[in-house]
Amino acid sequence: MTESRPARAAPPPVSPEQKKLMMIQMVYMIISFGMLFVISNQTLRTDIGTTVNVLLYPVIGFNGLYPLMTIVSSGVIIGLLTSIPRYFFTDWIKMGKIQQKMRAYNQAFREAYRKNQRDRVQKLSKMRSSMMMENQQVSMNTMKPLMVMTIFTLTIFIWLFYLVDSMPYQLIAAPWGNDINIATSSVAIVPSWIVLYTFSSLTVGYLVTMIIKYFDFDYKIREREKTDSEFQVNE
Repeated sequence: MTESRPARAAPPPVSPEQKKLMMIQMVYMIISFGMLFVISNQTLRTDIGTTVNVLLYPVIGFNGLYPLMTIVSSGVIIGLLTSIPRYFFTDWIKMGKIQQKMRAYNQAFREAYRKNQRDRVQKLSKMRSSMMMENQQVSMNTMKPLMVMTIFTLTIFIWLFYLVDSMPYQLIAAPWGNDINIATSSVAIVPSWIVLYTFSSLTVGYLVTMIIKYFDFDYKIREREKTDSEFQVNE
């Protein structure tokens, strides 16, 4: 006589927030893979680069005399245009609260696991899904502007590909040395111009985010103090 096995528990239903997040992530991945396909296709890359060159070359092309400034300027523009909307679409206060809760949760989980408190470990494991959901909601709001900015970012990236390939010379003088070939690299896997572009973009994006956060938080604190003082006067 065979024993009947207990039926497997049904998976938890997917919430509307999770569906929305999955949809945003899917769209973001489709856009990213589509643009990467364009980058890997030399014909499409040349066509797009030629079109964009009409707009960007008169602005930051510098008549082909200063390719280093062109690459760095492109990174600065991308750093500015991506950091500003990302900041205002991110709920930094909620993100800070979630990070604080996650630190407390991880500490409690490690302590329960170390003391072999199985019931507490099981309860804490059930809490993880709700905490991850809060984190995903913050990430979802942050990803919304990035989908649009990804197209713009990769378009400028494609233009730089076209610009470097079409340069009559690829040796430049940089602060760290002369005769630097921006199309190749002796210290990294990717070409030097990609390293310069990425470094300038990330540096500017980080600085702009920190500056906006400083002034924005300072303004919110002053408004909060003003509201509290008015409330005390009315009392």
